[in-house]
Amino acid sequence: MLFSRTFAALRRMGNERLQLPIFYESPLSLRFEIGDGTLSTNHPHYFRSALWRASFLFENAPVFDTLLWVLYRTPDTDTDVDALLSAFCRLARLPGPAEVYTQATTDSDGEPLTRIFFFWDMQQTPPNAAALLDGIIHTDFHGFSELSSAVFFLQTGEHPFLLHLYDDRGMDLVSDTTDALLPFYQDCSNWLLDYDRPRMDAMFSSHTPPSAVPKPPAD
Repeated sequence: MLFSRTFAALRRMGNERLQLPIFYESPLSLRFEIGDGTLSTNHPHYFRSALWRASFLFENAPVFDTLLWVLYRTPDTDTDVDALLSAFCRLARLPGPAEVYTQATTDSDGEPLTRIFFFWDMQQTPPNAAALLDGIIHTDFHGFSELSSAVFFLQTGEHPFLLHLYDDRGMDLVSDTTDALLPFYQDCSNWLLDYDRPRMDAMFSSHTPPSAVPKPPAD
């Protein structure tokens, strides 16, 4: 059931195969800079600021009902899938997945690739979202590398919504309607990734210009 409702939602959002990068493969999407570009990654506030931004966007999104983690395997991958799954469950404070689906496919170069989809019903088994977000932000800094570009929070209802934090650099938000994305575009404008801003501005060209970005709490 989780598999079918997830991919039905992805179909409505225009990315049925869950192709990466999510922002470019989804017709209605926003891309946010999560790590503050004015701070070095060595700055003591860099990761705290990144987690605050990610948490703000997560908490203001629709209530999610599905968590999906995708594990990518190539023929020469020798890591233990069960060990990785156990590590993920410990981090997110989750039991084993409700559903697992394995797909044999190929990468962009035509080489064999296996995707293993792990699904959790967030209404039945809510994860520790803060720990997951923090783990994803640290994935390139001696963290859990299999979290990079691999964790998806979904609302699969009438108007589906997808949140994809891929690492400390950015997060994509996707829906099937601009109405769901407009508040984020208007209220968090300063976090929008400048490189992709023209596409996002064009999507909302008929709406009120963006307002100021929210401020993190003072130290």
